[in-house]
Amino acid sequence: MKKLKLVMVAALALIIFAGCKKETQKEFTSALAKQAEMNAGDYSIVIDKVSIKAEDADAPTRTSMEMASKMISGTKISGDYLKDSKKNLLAMNMEFDALGQKIPIEFFSDQKNKSVYLSTEFLTEATEIAKEFGKEIPINDQDLKELQGKYVHITEEDMKKTAEGKTSKAAISGNIDSKLFSDYLDTLDSDSFEKTDDTIKRTFTKKDIQGFIKYAKENGNKDEKKAAKDFEKNIDQLTKYEQTTTLNTKKNTQKTTLKLAAKSDGATVTVDLTMNNQAKDSKKKIQLPKKADTVSMEKIEEILSSAQSSSALISETDFNDLLEAIRSSGSQLTQTQIDQIKRTYKPYLTEEQYKQLEEALDQTSQMAT
Repeated sequence: MKKLKLVMVAALALIIFAGCKKETQKEFTSALAKQAEMNAGDYSIVIDKVSIKAEDADAPTRTSMEMASKMISGTKISGDYLKDSKKNLLAMNMEFDALGQKIPIEFFSDQKNKSVYLSTEFLTEATEIAKEFGKEIPINDQDLKELQGKYVHITEEDMKKTAEGKTSKAAISGNIDSKLFSDYLDTLDSDSFEKTDDTIKRTFTKKDIQGFIKYAKENGNKDEKKAAKDFEKNIDQLTKYEQTTTLNTKKNTQKTTLKLAAKSDGATVTVDLTMNNQAKDSKKKIQLPKKADTVSMEKIEEILSSAQSSSALISETDFNDLLEAIRSSGSQLTQTQIDQIKRTYKPYLTEEQYKQLEEALDQTSQMAT
């Protein structure tokens, strides 16, 4: 009898424990859905560490990769967002904090009309930062003044030109709180969800991503199925994926740590991220920029193209040193060498600089004759 009681108690404990696990899984899904329904929030993303390595890379390439890794590591992106689910609108503010410099970015997304409005404020900040580092951004002060307070209107057609094929991949990889993903969560092993007080966490791996792709192909709508198939083509590049998401059911917060590695064309990139989100409700309304306050993507491209053609990639000091060296050479330059100098420097000079270069070389040619 005692053995039977022991078995019954053990069985009851297993049933109760299993029931708690299932309940924890439902709480996780419910908490995700609740946060997704909230129309506002504050967020932060910290790139804790980045590593870029390539097989058979030479010393200069390895040095460049190490420098890039150090520059990106420690970058922080923070801000807030507001969304209108009925009108399919999103307003987002973000601030990039890297290398001690901060660049603010504000944009609106009109998902119904598939367009984006991007504030031009970041251009002014980026220009000032570039000047501090002794670099020039290809846009002049007059154009910057004309763009102040404006928003670049990026249409669906513009996005197709600049980011062909990227939208579908982002659609499936960026919506962890989507209805489709919530449904997929219900199919996972309930024992994989851990609860401590008001927090519930779960670690997702590459296997889970593959499972989600399969689930989306079978249960998603037309766009989701297509996105899943597109994303599946690149899944082999992902060599490591470990995402731990912790939800606080009382505070409506979400913390995610992500460790991933991807390999392509002989190069391997590893990234460690920490993401935090505080979801909340807001009575604020989204107002898209008025047409008078917008400029087209085509106009921005014209401004940048014009500025690039009038800006030199060689400083005036270096250019003057070049002219002095040519004049000092006297008649020592052959016509072949003169033609070679013209071809070499033309892509890096303004029209005025190139004209001066031609004059200096012509004088040298005349001296030779």
